[in-house]
This record gives sequence, C-alpha cells and structure tokens, in this order.
Amino acid sequence: MSIITTVVGSYPTRSYEAESFNDKITKSLGLFDPYKQSIINSVKAFVEADIDIICDGQVREDMVKIFASKINGFRIEDNTTFINGKITPAPHPISVKDFKIAFKIAHSLNSQFKLNAPLEDIFNHEAKGVKGILTGPTTLIHSSMIENFYSSRENAIYDIAKALLVEAKELEKAGACAIQIDEPFISTGVEDINVSRTGVEIISEELDIPVILHVCGDLKDVLPDLLKFNVDILDFEFSGMPQNIGALKKAWSSNINKYIGIGCVNTRLDEVDKIEDVRNTVCNVKDIIKSDKLIIDPDCGMRTLTTDLSEGKLDLLKTIKGEDI
Repeated sequence: MSIITTVVGSYPTRSYEAESFNDKITKSLGLFDPYKQSIINSVKAFVEADIDIICDGQVREDMVKIFASKINGFRIEDNTTFINGKITPAPHPISVKDFKIAFKIAHSLNSQFKLNAPLEDIFNHEAKGVKGILTGPTTLIHSSMIENFYSSRENAIYDIAKALLVEAKELEKAGACAIQIDEPFISTGVEDINVSRTGVEIISEELDIPVILHVCGDLKDVLPDLLKFNVDILDFEFSGMPQNIGALKKAWSSNINKYIGIGCVNTRLDEVDKIEDVRNTVCNVKDIIKSDKLIIDPDCGMRTLTTDLSEGKLDLLKTIKGEDI
C-alpha cells in the first residue's frame, strides 16, 4: 500500500443566484439550490487534485449550524445555537442529498469513484471514494447553550450522538466509503474525555464502514486517550501544530493498529505552504508510526481561504502523493 490523500471537510463557498432561464423556472417552483454549484466546484477541485477520499465540501452552513438547524431540540437565534428540548434525530437525512451530488459529479469526472469503495481498494489505488462528515457530539453540545431539558451536557452529548448515528447510517446506506466525525472541542479539555469517547463510540460501533475521528488543536493532553478510541482512522493537525508530532512520538506504540491521517498543510497560513515543510511533516510522522497506513490531508477545513489558495494547497498533496515517500 502507498500513501493516499483526503480533505478534512469545508471548502470555499458562496450561494449562487438563478441566472439561466432553466434556473429561474426552477426557482419559481421553489426547487433552485443556490449551493449546488459550490458543491460542484468543490468536487471538481478535489478530483483535479487527485484526492482519493473526497467529500461534498460542506458548503451550506458552518459545522455546527449544518446539523443544529435540522436536528430536533435545537434552535438558532442571532448565530447562537440553543438547546431547548429533547434532542432527537432529524426528520429527514441532513447531508445525503449533497453526498449524492458529490458522488455523481466525481464519478462523471473519474470513473474510479465508487459507492461503498473499500478502504483497501482505495489504498491500492483501485478505487476512490466519497466520505460523509458529521460534526461530533462534544463539539455540537459545547458550541450550544442549554436552555431547557438537560441538567448536564453529558446526557445531551449522548442524545446528539444517537441522533447523529441515524444520519451516519443514512450516509452509509447511500454509499459513503467512510464516516468522519469532527471533534475540535476534544483538544480543548472542556469535556471529560471518557464522555467524549462514549459519544463518538455510540456512532462508530454501529457502523460497518471505517470511521475517521478528526481532532485539531494542541493534543498533548488528550492524544494518549484518543489512540484508545474505537475508530479506524485518527486524523490530527500536525503542520500548524508541530508540537503534536512530539505528543504522538511519546504516546505511540507499535501495537496500535490504526490508520493515521497526517494534517500536513497549514490551513491557517494565508499562503501556499513550502513543499519542503509539507514533506518534512509527513516524514516526521511516518518515522514515528513506521506504518503504510497513512493518509495525508490539510490540517483542517479550508472554508475561510480563497479558492486559488485552497487549490494551491491541494496541489501540494498531489505532489507529495506522487513522490510516494
């Protein structure tokens, strides 16, 4: 197996107006999607950069609103998310439609994109896949203010995990090659790590496809615990947080059987990274884990960057992948 590439999630986006005659007719019927073109643009950029596991670009909302706006028990007011009742699953799938658009476009551009693509086939460069992405239970709950029903965040985390499991299963059924759970709040230490782990595993233990846990930020206090989470792939930020390489070296042992996602492109840097910096990050992590189960990607999503800058950073992944280091 050789190294493969993925993206963490969000990509530059904007809403589009209905300009063509057909779009205007569609809008008059209430069927026009102002974000569909952004999904198409994201997928085209990912395919052009030869990314092996892509997503839909998460173009509609930020990572909290995209789920809180649909799952029962939340309300959003003035860009603040509130929990105002019992959290239960959304009445309809939240991201499956966008997943299907992404796959259709990707497959039309490159027939290697397959539904339910096995991870082994992706690593062997026999297939490419589209993953589903969920904002994690800890991050969703700690990004929200509790107004009603819950006396503690712990029970809210477990309920949102159960709601997200329903969404994850819909994505699995639609043909996702993996489910990624985004948990940036875990690195902050705001929640008991065992509660966060339970929230993640409520989802991961019920799925038949690989589960990716993405945690960015400084991991020195949580990395040993993260290595014990029941997920298949752990994806960390290393370029913008080089201290995480030291934390990994301290915590890693040869009996850990997980794939590692190496965040090797700095998404906080407002310029295209130097290729030697990207290469060094990948090599430094690879020297620690001594495994061929490696995936390279940006540190985090690229929603706040310009399209040109995002494309430049994706090109770095394509170059490193081609070197097969």
